[in-house]
Amino acid sequence: MKLQEAYLEAKQQKMVGLSLMIEFLVVEKKVLSFDDDSEKLQHYFKPNNKKRMNQLLNDYRRKQF
Repeated sequence: MKLQEAYLEAKQQKMVGLSLMIEFLVVEKKVLSFDDDSEKLQHYFKPNNKKRMNQLLNDYRRKQF
């Protein structure tokens, strides 16, 4: 599944965290693209990345609203 499909599905299912993460990585950081396979997200779900990713997403969310 492409990230664009995963993003749209997350938005539709009101999966705020997942949609925010995809948006952050694609739009803000530009480390992934909507054409990438959703498997590339697995790197960002690793336990050693969790604390930093949560902080980045919280900062990104505050910046948006």
